[in-house]
Amino acid sequence: MSLTLEVLVVGGGIAGMNYAVQLADKAGGRKLRIRILSKATVHESSSFHAQGGVAAAMCAEDPFEDHVRDTLAVGEGRNDADVVRLVVKEGPAVIRGLIGLGAHFDRDRGGALHLAREGGHRAARVVHHRDRTGEEIVRVLQQRVRDIPVIGTVMDQRVIELLTEGEGAYRRCIGVRAVDLRTGDVVEHFAHVVILATGGAGRLFEHTTNPAGATGDGVAMGIRAGALTRDMAFVQFHPTALFTGVPGTVGLVSEAVRGAGARLIGITGRPVMAGVHPMGDLAPRHIVARAIHREMVRTGARYVHLDAGPIGIERFRAEFPGIAALCRDTGLLPGRDLLPVMPAAHYLCGGLRTDSHGRTSIPGLYALGECACSGLHGADRLASNSLLEALVIPRRAAETTWETRAPAAAPASQVIARDRLAKRPVEIVGRATAALTHAMTMHVGIVRKTEGLESALRVINCIERQVLPIWHRRRWSPALMDLRDLLVVARSVTEAALHEPVSVGTHFLEEPEPYDRPMAHIPGGSIN
Repeated sequence: MSLTLEVLVVGGGIAGMNYAVQLADKAGGRKLRIRILSKATVHESSSFHAQGGVAAAMCAEDPFEDHVRDTLAVGEGRNDADVVRLVVKEGPAVIRGLIGLGAHFDRDRGGALHLAREGGHRAARVVHHRDRTGEEIVRVLQQRVRDIPVIGTVMDQRVIELLTEGEGAYRRCIGVRAVDLRTGDVVEHFAHVVILATGGAGRLFEHTTNPAGATGDGVAMGIRAGALTRDMAFVQFHPTALFTGVPGTVGLVSEAVRGAGARLIGITGRPVMAGVHPMGDLAPRHIVARAIHREMVRTGARYVHLDAGPIGIERFRAEFPGIAALCRDTGLLPGRDLLPVMPAAHYLCGGLRTDSHGRTSIPGLYALGECACSGLHGADRLASNSLLEALVIPRRAAETTWETRAPAAAPASQVIARDRLAKRPVEIVGRATAALTHAMTMHVGIVRKTEGLESALRVINCIERQVLPIWHRRRWSPALMDLRDLLVVARSVTEAALHEPVSVGTHFLEEPEPYDRPMAHIPGGSIN
């Protein structure tokens, strides 16, 4: 009698749900159970808030080789060219598949897909649903997940550790350890295959377009388990986050707005991208973000302006309703008012090293989406290639999963400890998190230098010495879980940056340091 294939998916965004749906669709009568473990609802994910769309060569005038060329150019030669060609070539098929599932994408008057242009693209090839593409794809996939009986979703599960067994070549991942955020219980979930689809780590920085849950937990768990990483030095900053002056998550103004005609200007009225790059305001993101950074340093301003006047009030409201509402909440009317924008941490181009089927260096462990690095993005991600990757690689991972030979029946989930959540957060955790994000923003952000990277490592060391003993006391708060993972990812990013001796893509070395702000959060090397 054949065993039931037990699969755990950690993370319920587009990559995780897409994988689950694809695996179930390929079951062909074989026994299967998929559990999606999620620490928050999908509406709090980066997937749901993705504005721009899916990059795909959908017309004869835009051959897929051109999309490949643009991806490699933006990645500055650090991509895996074979993976780029594979993912780009499968793009049109995944778009047609989503349409077949009921996804609605914008079309022109003739009924053809309306294709937008974004940064780094030399052609209009971004399929979109107004400025809410992620929301539309989530809607379709979420309905499929609900309709498939073998897929179950378990909410409020904060996964903190991978479970492995065996040694050397026989070592494999057999499950995860999680904290149930409702009860505080520590639960071990076992499976034949574990899929990490946990998103990025934007919370490493003081300003990010990512939601609160983007704490790098999947990458951190993989690193602790000994999984290999790739390209961790490359963190993409989106050029046009809406400036609020408040640390934390900031609203995003999609690159498609510039594709529709908006232009970046400094507070003195000087065009930010004049003479910087042949593609002007639609240059690759790392180039635009650095140009804005230089303008901010030059003028002492905390933002530049995005002039949406060329688009007009009515067209902006029709094509970008979500961004229009975001601006309206801050008293701004796009098309009439200049929008204050600044770069903010947006996407982790690196992650756990995988092959083109999502397999990591640990047997039984896959990684998909932003926590993974298949080699598609290289030193910077081409706009709207992230959703493309989250649709293509999981489909290939599902095919490979069915090649898995379950060694034995997976044991049931079991509670190993009761009520481990701290009743009150430890005060030092908040201060330590602020110190970490401050150090990363100052020294491991848009511009870097060796001295600054070394300073960031000293801060990381200091925080680890003072905070990790709290973890070992086994009274955990969500904030402590987040900080523990952020520290692992911060170290990986910083050490990778120190091993990049020349500027490439999002890793830009500049002398002298552009900031002279003191490390006020950690006087005397302490966060007390």
